[in-house]
Amino acid sequence: MPLYIVGAGVSSEYLTLRALQLIGAADKVYIDVYTSIAPGVDRELVRRLNPRAEIVEATRRMLEDEAWRLVEEARERSVVLLVPGDPLHATTHVALLLEARRRGVEAHAVPGVSGLQAAVDATGLQVYRFGKTVTLVYPEEGFKPYSTVETIWANQERGLHTLVLLDLRLDEGRAMAVPEAVSILLELEKELARETGREPQIRSALLAGVARAGTSEQHCVAGTPEEVASASYPPPPHSLVVTAPRLHPVEEEALRLLCGCRSCGRG
Repeated sequence: MPLYIVGAGVSSEYLTLRALQLIGAADKVYIDVYTSIAPGVDRELVRRLNPRAEIVEATRRMLEDEAWRLVEEARERSVVLLVPGDPLHATTHVALLLEARRRGVEAHAVPGVSGLQAAVDATGLQVYRFGKTVTLVYPEEGFKPYSTVETIWANQERGLHTLVLLDLRLDEGRAMAVPEAVSILLELEKELARETGREPQIRSALLAGVARAGTSEQHCVAGTPEEVASASYPPPPHSLVVTAPRLHPVEEEALRLLCGCRSCGRG
């Protein structure tokens, strides 16, 4: 029997026909509650779609340390792993797919609506002007994610926007929000600029904070770091965009009309 790694999209509203078919036919459905959040993708949804299926919430331990168990189950039963967003945007799911192939178990990835693309679409910025995507994780004792700032600086130097994904530690009950992310980024940049002698760039950039991209609760706020950090947002998942130093006029208009930017076109 095959293992299906199924993208649930950005919320339950975006389940594809293929996803519905596979959930309805599965013997067992694992719901990924570790890598991201998709509103409405939960036990109740799966129970409505397939009353006979065994349902398990898949934790980090299950998906990483014990991934082989899911693979071995798929030898005898039809198993679906339901993943927020698109299924192979997280290395966790790529590793699971490869583990199945190594063990000779049939496995397939079923695309879903990508949260990354939904976040870009929410801003109206031109997708081909985005550089390397980066994740901002929580600083910890002995570790600060300066590499995130370095990636943003490198994109800025190339005239590119940066999509910043925000840390989700769902097993700890933590999910980084836009205001917190802006504060962390500015502090990291200040420290790195002092150490390297470089001029800070994020503090003078236009930012766009996006919450629940692609859902009915989608909210985007664009402006200075202070404006974006002081705004109110619905619950996570959140993401942040640091725009390029120069915007196309159409991008400026998009940020004004879609994200309420009052600082766009300031010259």
